[in-house]
Amino acid sequence: MSFDQASLVAADIDPWALTEKLASAPPCPPPWARRRRGVVIALLLAAVCVLSGGCSVVELRSGNNAPGSVLDGNRLSFDLTTRPTRADVGMTGDRQSRSYQADDEDLDVTVQLPTGTLQIPARIVNIAINGAGGDSYDDGPREPKFFSINRQFALGEDVTASLLADAPLLGLDPADITRVTPGLSVSGNAPVPQAGVLYGFVDDWLSAQVQLRSFADSVQVLYEFEVDVYHNPAIDRVLVDGRMPLDLTHPPDREALAFLPGYRDAYVNTRPGEVVLIDVTLPSGQLTWTAGGLAAWAASPDGPPTGAAVYENGTEEQTRQRLDASAALLGIDPAEVIATLTPSASGTPNPWGSPGSSGERVQRSWDRPVAAGISITVDVDVALGQAGPFAGSVRYQLAFG
Repeated sequence: MSFDQASLVAADIDPWALTEKLASAPPCPPPWARRRRGVVIALLLAAVCVLSGGCSVVELRSGNNAPGSVLDGNRLSFDLTTRPTRADVGMTGDRQSRSYQADDEDLDVTVQLPTGTLQIPARIVNIAINGAGGDSYDDGPREPKFFSINRQFALGEDVTASLLADAPLLGLDPADITRVTPGLSVSGNAPVPQAGVLYGFVDDWLSAQVQLRSFADSVQVLYEFEVDVYHNPAIDRVLVDGRMPLDLTHPPDREALAFLPGYRDAYVNTRPGEVVLIDVTLPSGQLTWTAGGLAAWAASPDGPPTGAAVYENGTEEQTRQRLDASAALLGIDPAEVIATLTPSASGTPNPWGSPGSSGERVQRSWDRPVAAGISITVDVDVALGQAGPFAGSVRYQLAFG
């Protein structure tokens, strides 16, 4: 059985509102490890089906005509050449999301982009405040940060040709499209419910990507637009030419960690294959983290940061070098590092190792105070003997206060 967002809407459940209600604690995962919305929705759909005793085909109910609706007949239009407002998308009161869905025929959706005008048919359009450039707390009305336009292809329709036609507007690489989409068979034998992501343009505060999901009888293509993910005033103040300073001789303030005013979360994001160089100053010296990004959080909308997380991913050798460099400044005994990264031998097992599919997997943590009001937990996770750029990682979890 396959599920999609329509099943939640059919049950009068707003997917994004329900997701927000589940987010009751400060988020620790950094953006490169954050949940894919489709995975969250799939879990919620499974819960709905269990609670309701199974999923059946029902007449869809939607809020298309609710107060504030911007639906004009069967047409929806959004202008993303300027920052969207709540009124632009029909968010009224304290709502944190808005959904529109097709009834008998697809919605006719027009989106003004920095690259031109995108016109596509869509089954469902979701707008929410909690994209990567927003947050999920009930702290009052927020401006929209995330747009998802769900287009569905029936058996026999050419997904590849359609995406290639839209590629110039979305900033997609045609080579990526032709590499990924042939695996999206619409022959009734689609193997997985989520097939991949195509990354499009980044134009100042607006970014585009496309998610692809194959089901037994259809392929869903989600055109997604996010606000403030890679550029916003807070990020651009601290990230210059791919480098970010981080002074840990004292607890950093909100500006140092790229918090937007009134938000409890801050992210410095990268896309796959990209890194941000974080130049760290410690009382004991300086080092540079080659990170996939940075996440930080606070206990209140304008409160001081209470924590942050940084990941360094790389080969086994890179992981060794990075752990050595950090250990020297964080007071970790070099002998402990050597012992941790030494493979088990006959009669001498590595106490931090365990069998893995690609080699012995080693995991160990160190917790070190580094300055007044700052401690760092260093977590290493590496598959010894595994080749490739993701054999290991070092995570730095920072606590302030």
